This record gives sequence, C-alpha cells and structure tokens, in this order.
Amino acid sequence: MSEKITAPFLKLYRHLFPKGRNVQNDTAEKAIPPESLIVVLQDIGRVDEVIRRELQDISEEEILSIAKRIKRLLDVCLVSMAWIMFALNSFDRSSLGNARVMGLQKDLDMNSNQYGLAMMLLFIAYVLAQVPSNYYLARGRPSIYLPVVMVLWGCVCTATAFVTTPSQLYVVRFFLGLLEAPFCVGCLFLISSWYTRTELGLRSAILLTAPMMANAFSGLIAFGIYDTIDGARGLEAWRWLFIVGGVCTVFVACVGFYVLPDFPSNTRYLSEKEIAVAQLRMIANGVQDDESDYGRWRGLVMAVRCWQVWVFAGMFLLLAIGASVHNFFPSVVNTLGFSRNTTLWMTAPPYLIGVVVTIANSLCADRHRNACPHVVAPAALAMLGFLLFLLDQSSTRSGVWVRYAAAFLMIVGAHSGYPVVLSWAQKTIRGPKEMRACAIAIINTSGSISQLSMALIYVFTDRHIRTVSKPMGTEVYTVDVLEYHLRAGSDFTCDLHAPSNPCLKLRCDAKSVGCFDEISNWRANPLLISFPVF
Repeated sequence: MSEKITAPFLKLYRHLFPKGRNVQNDTAEKAIPPESLIVVLQDIGRVDEVIRRELQDISEEEILSIAKRIKRLLDVCLVSMAWIMFALNSFDRSSLGNARVMGLQKDLDMNSNQYGLAMMLLFIAYVLAQVPSNYYLARGRPSIYLPVVMVLWGCVCTATAFVTTPSQLYVVRFFLGLLEAPFCVGCLFLISSWYTRTELGLRSAILLTAPMMANAFSGLIAFGIYDTIDGARGLEAWRWLFIVGGVCTVFVACVGFYVLPDFPSNTRYLSEKEIAVAQLRMIANGVQDDESDYGRWRGLVMAVRCWQVWVFAGMFLLLAIGASVHNFFPSVVNTLGFSRNTTLWMTAPPYLIGVVVTIANSLCADRHRNACPHVVAPAALAMLGFLLFLLDQSSTRSGVWVRYAAAFLMIVGAHSGYPVVLSWAQKTIRGPKEMRACAIAIINTSGSISQLSMALIYVFTDRHIRTVSKPMGTEVYTVDVLEYHLRAGSDFTCDLHAPSNPCLKLRCDAKSVGCFDEISNWRANPLLISFPVF
C-alpha cells in the first residue's frame, strides 16, 4: 500500500531532478578517482618536479591514506573553525536588528531613516573592501590575515556598546563593515583552494549555514541578555549584546591564529609529504593554485573579463535581495504583535529549519549535478512567503500565524539557494589564485550591493514587507533567465592558464567543460519554466 502511495512522488522527483547521464560533460564533471593520483603524479607536464621528488618513494596506498588524513584535518581545522568565526561575523553584523527591538533606536533618539542609514553604511564599507581584500589574501597568509581582521572587528563591535549619538553609531558601523568584509569571501576562496569539486559543494553549504545559525541564536541570546542583565552596571541590554559579541569574537580570533591553514603549498603544520599530496589532490581535480608570473593586477583583470563571473554575480545579487530580510527579520516578526521577549525567541525557528534545508538542498544539487532547480525552487518558495505575508494583514489569531508561517518560507527559501550558486561558481571559475580570489569577491560583493539597496527599500511600518514582494517576483524570473543563458553557454569555461592569452581564453573540449554542473534537458524539466512577476 505504501509503495502505491510513494510511487507517484518518486516518479515526479526523478523527473524534476534527473541525473543527466546523457550529456557530454558527464565524465568531466565526475571527480577523478583517488587511484588516478598516481597517474597524475607521473604526468610530467602537470606536476611540479618538487612534488614528484617528494612522493617518488611512497606507495599508492600511503598516498591515498595521506589524502584521507588531510581531508579529515581540513574538516576540523578549516571548515569547523571557519564556521565558528563566520557565525560570529554574522552575529556581530546583524546584532543591530535585535538591538533595535531591545531599545537602541529609542535610547539614541533615532528615526527609521537614521536606522536605515546606519545599516546602509555597513554595507557600503562591505562592498568597497571585499575585492581588494581578497586580492591581498591570495598573495598573503590567511592564517594571519583573517584572525587579525577578526580581532579588529571584535574591538569595533565592543565599541558599539558605548555609542550615545546616531553619528557615533554611523562611524562604528562603517568600520565594522570595512573589517568584516574580508572574512566571508576569504573563507570561500580558502575552501576552494583545498577541496576538490565533489567535496566543495557540501563544505561551502556548511560554511554558509553559519549566518543562519547566528541569526537563530542571536535572538535567543538577545532574549537571555534582556531577561537577565538589562541595566547591569548601568548599561542597557542592547549594549551588553554588543559587548558579549565583541569579547567572544576576540577570543575565537586568538584561537584562529593557531588553527586556520594557509594554502596547500605553505601550511605550517603539514609535513612535506602532506603538502605534496595536498597539492597533488588539487592538480588531479583541476583547481591547482598555480604560481603565476602575471603582473600585479592581472588577476583582477582576468576576473573582470571573465563573463561567467558576471553571470554568477547577477544571479547572486538577485537571490541576495530576498536573503537580506535577515537584517530586518526581528522587526518583521515584531509586526505580528507579540511582546518584545516573545519576538526575540520567535526569530530562531525559521533559521534552524533553514540550516537543515540548505544542507539538504546543496547535497541534492551535488548528487544530481543539476544546480538549476535547486536555485529556482527555493527562490520561488521565498517569493510565496513574501506574497503570503503581503496578502494576509489581518490582526486575527489565524492571520498572525499565517504571517509567521510565511516568515518561515521567506528565510528558508531565501537562504537555501545561494550556497548552490556560490559552489557552482567556485567549481566553474579557473585560473591563477589571484584571479579566482577576485572572482569570488566580485560575486559575493554583488550580494552585498543588494543588501545595501534593501536598507533603502524597507520602510518600517506595519506593512513594510510590501516593498519586497515585487523584487522577489523579479528575482525568481531573472534567476531563471540568467541560468538559461548560462546553460546555453555552458560548453565554455574560463581557462586562464595559457600564457599566450593570459587575460581571457574560452575553449570547448572534453576536459575544460567539466567545470559546470551536469546539464539536463532544459525543456524536459518543468521547474525551469519562467515564473510570473508580481
């Protein structure tokens, strides 16, 4: 009986998410099996003589054992540590939303426009700093650079607790954005420098769940602070919120100095053999951090002239419009009419569900090698949430809970799609590490630009969500169009290694097309039909 019930759903699932084995880049997309590390090692044209000399006396089994040990070490030292640091990054950045609910706007005698300006200044600095910061990171040591900026933004976050005027708040928010900007793009680039394509999607998704967990627990932490130490030592609860966040940030940054790795060629706590195997892993999967002889700014020029970068940037910008609701989510929940304490803890459940959905969505996209429906479907879900919140503005008990359910759809849908886009971009963009660092920064900067625009679009009234319903409809439609054009040109990959054409070279062959996810039949997949714009 149960098989008869589940059979139609399984059939629909297989139709919506085909594995796409009949496409030309099927073999290229699959990761090279571990056994081929030996074959790659013997390829004189691909492997440096230093690596070959270091591994020439090691058996195949030992090389595979070292590769597994490196991956386990990275999961702890890189992914786990970066996740904790990124969660604090997001917590410090988004604490202003909870502080507003806790009385910051009233204590500083700010109106809604002034609050929006404080939010906007952070993202102005965030946009300005990402590309130059990532370019510098590619030429420096991430294990030093990232913890240093983390210590600095922790100090600035703590200083926010002592502002007394809107002007002072503007200054600290600007510098907070300037110092937090290097972290997200830096971690994404660092992960792409260590993990193979089949390993990258899950790790990027795990990293990008950190902001959701931070947003979930920021409400609970704010609730605890407001309920326990409000007024302690003459400081309001919102001031203690910034102090707690800043102190925790500085402590974790000090740990990061000893835990974070650098690049596969220069990580201090790896042995010479482990460094050689780490580099060999990346060579075998086509994401080697080559030492380029290009000029100082050539990496940036390469990224700017790579057309895939701008397609992904446009896609990510439109997705981030919906995700930017997290900056105002406590205020959105506050419109439901609950008490201040209830509002703070009710912001947590949507983010917790969002973490689970995000990881599941990224795993599914990696498994089926078909990113498109795993981007468009969450965006459509978010659009439905915004639409429900817009249409049901009644103050009845049922109306309140309908809007809270719509809030779940907003957060879950808006946040679960963009990790797929970022991992797709990381797999696609090839070239020297300076070029890839700038490409990732450009793509992520586009998302920050959308959040900057949202600081101006949101109007704080009981129906301010109306201003977002039309951008959300446009978002889903435009994501659909962008992915169609990207797939139409998906036989081209940005190959920037050739010295004869260092700025831009597009080629189509069996090896180069593998950087894209598998392409299923566009017309056969009903999820890829354009959605209407409301």
